[in-house]
Amino acid sequence: MDYSVAASQMLTYVLDERGEETLTSFLYGQIRHDIQSGHLQAGQKLPSKRKLAKHLGISVITVEAAYVQLVSEGYLVARPRSGFFVVDLGIGGNGIADRLPIATPACATNIRPNTLDLGKSSASTGRAQIKTSIDLATNTMPIGVFPYKTWAKTLRDVLASNSERTIIDQVDPFGSEILRAQIAQYLRSWRGMDVDPNNIVVAAGSQTLYYLLIQLLGRHRIFAVEDPGYPRLTDIYRTNDVHLAHVPLDSNGIRVDLLSLMGADVAHVMPSHQFPTGVVTSISRRYELLAWASQAQDHVLVEDDYDAEFRLAGKPIPTLFGMDTTQSVVYINTFSQSLGGIFRIGYMVLPPLLAQEFRERLSFYSGTVSAIEQLTLARFIETGAYGRHINRLRCAYRNIRDELLVGLKESSIASVVKVSGEDAGLHFELELDLDVPTGDLVAAVARRGVQLVPMANFYQKLDDSKERCRFVLNYGSLKSESIPTVIAALEESVHEVAEI
Repeated sequence: MDYSVAASQMLTYVLDERGEETLTSFLYGQIRHDIQSGHLQAGQKLPSKRKLAKHLGISVITVEAAYVQLVSEGYLVARPRSGFFVVDLGIGGNGIADRLPIATPACATNIRPNTLDLGKSSASTGRAQIKTSIDLATNTMPIGVFPYKTWAKTLRDVLASNSERTIIDQVDPFGSEILRAQIAQYLRSWRGMDVDPNNIVVAAGSQTLYYLLIQLLGRHRIFAVEDPGYPRLTDIYRTNDVHLAHVPLDSNGIRVDLLSLMGADVAHVMPSHQFPTGVVTSISRRYELLAWASQAQDHVLVEDDYDAEFRLAGKPIPTLFGMDTTQSVVYINTFSQSLGGIFRIGYMVLPPLLAQEFRERLSFYSGTVSAIEQLTLARFIETGAYGRHINRLRCAYRNIRDELLVGLKESSIASVVKVSGEDAGLHFELELDLDVPTGDLVAAVARRGVQLVPMANFYQKLDDSKERCRFVLNYGSLKSESIPTVIAALEESVHEVAEI
């Protein structure tokens, strides 16, 4: 699309109608609505930040924050020295009605991803394993950040306020009713999802949820996963004799045009922050996914939101589940990323029809998370302790990420460094513009006590173009005092291997 010739028009909104909503949130919502309804057409230029701020009598920072969020969600595109332009959401203009699937009478019911073992072993690089002290290949929670005293007090309160029968009784296959109610409330306030607690299934982490999902949907279906993607997910599906299709990504997310060509029935996607690339699925691609899901009754989208709590810039990206009108999306998340790997608690939100099928076919299973753990977590969420913990983590991780990015920018190898996918999650892609074997660089960094994992490790279908020096840099367990060591190891290794 030629954005250079698009004309701009002033936008006028009645700010007094915002109620208790912040100015940024209100402005973002109004512009998004105008794009979805077609009042702002594809390719149309928006007023400059300064002009719109002056017109509405608000600060430039407020306008900028709204524009940045709309860019992150794929509604706008920013063109250097040209401005912000409306993205084409698909055929038939930007009217939302042209893109959303049509709900059928059968779906008329009123319904309002874990700590990762990232990549293959270092043996896959062809080098012997070297003991390292700084691990940038996995995301484990650093020591000293979990509020153990608060958790212990919450546990004591739960034991004191519940009968022994409540603690030792068999757990509902769907999970504790109290915890499911708290999860539903949390999703409503944090992700804008209107969820029925009766449609939530609690289990011992995402891996258990994947097993249950396979049994619910059936092994006869073809499951599509992203490529590159999470290796353990592929392993789980394969060991359960599921037919797999590895679908490549582009800058907008998974290639929807290939889902039908590969005969996929189920698409397992990470739209808010894809692992390992960090790609955020654009709004137009989200509508394409929902349209694909509506094409056949047995099409299902599995939305894996494994690290959405850690979006470090702007508001959380809207979920596919919240946009769905045809009961085609299963939402999966886990507490392992926020509470640590020792807490194997995850959950999935099923569409009503699948929830009913789960209860009819799979309710013979015992609950896989103890009652005491579920009740303690429910109280932890209810008292606000979980929210405070997430806020502290988000602040700490943002500081670590910023220090790391500044260190890379100011390093002697800055001219060959490219970073992407850094605004969300606890990892980003680090690309080095070097014509050297990736394995040589991994080994050189390891000799200096730092472990890196190549992006190539996450591809199922690898070609020469994907072998370039791209790495998945995980900073979840990185400490501030270790960042200079990381930067020095990268600098020395690049100078050694590339001789620059």
